[in-house]
Amino acid sequence: MTPHPAATTVPLIPVEPFNHLLAQATGSHPFPTGDGDHDPAEFAACPLTADRHAAGAARRFTWATLSGWQLGPLIDNAVLVVSELLTNALRYGLPTAAARTTTCPRPLCLGLLRRPDLVLCTVCDHSTQVPLLQTPDHLAQTGRGLHIVNCLSQSWGWTTPTAAGKAVWAALSTAELDARSAHQVG
Repeated sequence: MTPHPAATTVPLIPVEPFNHLLAQATGSHPFPTGDGDHDPAEFAACPLTADRHAAGAARRFTWATLSGWQLGPLIDNAVLVVSELLTNALRYGLPTAAARTTTCPRPLCLGLLRRPDLVLCTVCDHSTQVPLLQTPDHLAQTGRGLHIVNCLSQSWGWTTPTAAGKAVWAALSTAELDARSAHQVG
């Protein structure tokens, strides 16, 4: 996990999201602590600045993390989902440019959580504005990002906004990957 930048006074990730997100995304028990007979899980996070480099950094981080987790067939969908979540956070989840430079040097955080049955992609921002799945005009150049997230993920949603912000998440199933692997072996 990437450490909290020394100059930042606002938390990068809202206090409770990952236990809460995992329960929402899967209807399962909270994030395992590593003891007992819980399923193993892995977590990686990356703070992001709100500039033209954020999307590329998020895509590279997602690609590298999922490659390291041996989830190559899921990479394309995960990168696209992360790109759409990040684009929404950049467009709607940031304070004005003046406030961003003085109070939020790293206003966004990307988190990836791996469980045996899914990968949870999460983008945290400091806004209380929740995402809305809208029907775009046929000629509109924007407004389809959450439709892409909805199509590629098993489920998606957001945490209840607090003073620290919110986390928008999408759960991508690894069950299809497991079925493909079993079919190729058999």
